[in-house]
Amino acid sequence: MDPASLALFGVAISSGLASIGSSLGSGAAAKSATGLLAKEPEKFPQALVLTALPSSQALYGLLYGIIILLQTGLLSGELKDGVTTEIGMQFLASALPVGVACLISGWFQGIVAASGMRIIAEKPQNLNQAIVLAALLESFAIFGLIISILIAFVGIKIS
Repeated sequence: MDPASLALFGVAISSGLASIGSSLGSGAAAKSATGLLAKEPEKFPQALVLTALPSSQALYGLLYGIIILLQTGLLSGELKDGVTTEIGMQFLASALPVGVACLISGWFQGIVAASGMRIIAEKPQNLNQAIVLAALLESFAIFGLIISILIAFVGIKIS
């Protein structure tokens, strides 16, 4: 496989897996929100906040995909000199930490946010508790992004 294809596969892994995680998470939260809003439509702003929380994982995957495109020169349409098949494979592998971390954390963040709808239903003044509990899972996506960025900027040497 040529280096550009390998790097592009890395972009697909980081952005694709992260987007799937955000979709699963936001979907789970939205499903719970519809039940809440059927009875109490005035709680839409609080439900929207919890439903939107898992969407940030897709942003992290997209960000890392753009980093790969910039590092390899593919964003400008021309592969940088020195990007070999080995380098392409390294970029592909470097997309796994952020992709997998965002997939799983986004999915579970949505599950926690869905459970947080009960807090809104019973004690809407405690919305912050629901947000904090769901936001805890965000840190794992950030850890994956940091590892991928370190690999791209420190571990991969383009001659």
